[in-house]
Formats: sequence, C-alpha cells, structure tokens
Amino acid sequence: MPIPVSALLGSQRRLVTAIVLFVVLDLSVLVINLWLAEQMAQDAVAINLAGRQRMLSQQTTKALLLASRATGPEEFEAASSEFEAAFGLLDQTLTAFAEGGETRGGDGTPATLQQVKGEAARSVAAARKLLNPLALLRADSRLRPSERLQRAATYMVRHNRDILALMNNLTTALERDSVRQATRLRAVQTGAFVLALANFLLIVFGMLRHFRQVEGDSQRWRELARHDPLTGLANRKGFTEAALAILARDQRENAGGAILMLDLDGFKPINDRYGHAMGDQILVKLADKLAATARATDVVARLGGDEFAILCPKLQGEDDLEQFCNRLLGAVAGIPSDDTPGCRLGSSIGIACYPRDGYALDHLLALADRAMYAAKNAGGHRWQVA
Repeated sequence: MPIPVSALLGSQRRLVTAIVLFVVLDLSVLVINLWLAEQMAQDAVAINLAGRQRMLSQQTTKALLLASRATGPEEFEAASSEFEAAFGLLDQTLTAFAEGGETRGGDGTPATLQQVKGEAARSVAAARKLLNPLALLRADSRLRPSERLQRAATYMVRHNRDILALMNNLTTALERDSVRQATRLRAVQTGAFVLALANFLLIVFGMLRHFRQVEGDSQRWRELARHDPLTGLANRKGFTEAALAILARDQRENAGGAILMLDLDGFKPINDRYGHAMGDQILVKLADKLAATARATDVVARLGGDEFAILCPKLQGEDDLEQFCNRLLGAVAGIPSDDTPGCRLGSSIGIACYPRDGYALDHLLALADRAMYAAKNAGGHRWQVA
C-alpha cells in the first residue's frame, strides 16, 4: 500500500512548511543572484566613468592650452568648444558621483550613478573643490574669453597632477567598494544556499527516517495481523500463509508431513466456573506448552477459542506421530493448577497426513477436524488419524 507523503514528515503542515521554506530560500538565492548581477553592472559603469574622468581632466587641460596658444579665431573657437564639452561632462559626472543622478556615458547615452560614499566620496569632494575655481573662471563674464581660458589653463597645469591623483583614488575606491559589496552579497548568497541545502537535506533525511518508521510500524502491524493477541501464536491468517508456503515447497520436493487439529476437553467448565480471565490464563499456558513441545520447524497456531493447529513438516510414520501426540497430551494434562481444583484438562487431536491425503490445505484441515471430533466422541484426550 502506498504511504502518504505527508506521513513521511509526520504531518501535512510540517511537510508544507518545509517545502515553502525550501522554495523561499531558493528564490532568495535567485534574487541575490539578480541583485549581485545588477550591482556589478552598476559598479562596472561607475568604475568606467571614474576612469573616464582622468581622460576628461587631461582633455580639459589640453583644450585650455590649445586655446591659450591659438593663432586664429577658428582655432580658438575649436579649442574653446572642446574645453566646454570636456569640462562640462567632467563636472556633470562629478556631480552625479557626489549627489547621485544622471550623466552621459561614453557613447552619449544617459547613465545613472549612485551617490558614492566613504573614500570615493572624499575623493569626489576634493576634486570638486579643486575644480571649483575653474568653474568660477568659466562663468566670469568680466574677463575676456581669451583671458578666462588663459587663467584656466594656468590653473589646470598647476593642479593637473592633483586632479589626476584624485581621479585615480576615485577609481581605486570604487573598485574596492565593488569588491567588498560583491563579497558581502556572495556571503549572503552562500548562506542562503547553505540554508536551502540544509533544509533540503532535512526534508530528505526526515522523509527517510519517517519512511523507515512507517515501514517499521507497517511491519509490526502486519505481524500483529498474523498473530493471536492473547497467546502470541500465529492466528488463522498467519497459519494459512505459512502452511500454504510449506505445503507448496513439500509438494515440489515430494516430502511428507502432518497437520494436527487440537481441541481442549473440559475447558468450558473452567470458563463457566472461574471466569474468562482464568480461561485466558490457561490458554496462554497451553500456548507456551505447545510451542515448547513442537519442533523448531513446526508452525503452531491458535485458530480461535480453544482450538489449535500444528503443521509438522517431515513428521511421518505411526511411531513418530504417536510419540509427538503423546507429548502433546501430556503437556495439556499438566496445565491445571491449584487455581482450578476439581477441573482437569484433556485434549482431542485429529491428524491429516500428506502426501497421502493430498497437499490442499483446506482439505487437510477438514480431514484433521473430522478426526479431532472423532477422537472427542470416542471419549477425548486421545489422538486420531484421519
């Protein structure tokens, strides 16, 4: 019979909880993967733009130097335009780093930057402070354009190394922050994965443990279904299964044996006089006596009430039958004790033999039953062969 899955974890609620937890942890790993990928993409953009800042600072300085040395209006205008574009993008990107916001990527498309913190924020703040005079010069309308660009060129040449160092520091800080962030996310990811794996293993081992427990319980119930609860002997079902297997084997081997039906004589007066509790005690003692008297290969069973059956493989010959039955009769006669004075037990035994009477279990039992009643009608406490 298939075992319900919910039984394997003890209860349906526990099973559902374990599965939900497994799904949640699995989804958490997936979300962290997506988060990590997104964060690394953003970090890559920020690091790339930080590296571009160095190029823009150099381009700004070069444009200013070209403007200050221009020999004609067209050359001056071109250098001035290059300066405006380079410095404007440099300033816009620094502002995006400092405050968070949009700037332009290398291909001219919008790029969104997150506000930097820690060492990167300090480098950005220092760079903005260092470039602030240049921004003021750029906006000073009191000076002629050529004079503004000349002063700006002088300023940039003087502070070129400092600006490059700050941009290098920004790039390095962003790279370090990206590595730290990725390490933290991977640690969380690993923790979630370990928890998911541990939960999965708990489900698997829990199911295995409960499966073994359920199998053990099922086995015990099957054993109980084949045994008499009072005496512990095989019941009719257990006797039938064992007898069919033995008879089939003996038929293949052309072996012989006997089936004995045993019924107590004088048991009803004990039940009537001393009660069923005393009767049950006697049945238990009788079962112990029969089991002790029977051979190791024999199958002893209580079919119901005070009726017992014994299957004796390889028990053949009148002498062997007589010795065995006399031992059984002696065992039964020795059961009454001082608790049941005046009451004596006897036993009537009917025997069917195979292969003489065939190998059909029902037929053998019917013959043994008739022989048993024949022995009882003949006065009891004797045995009779069918």
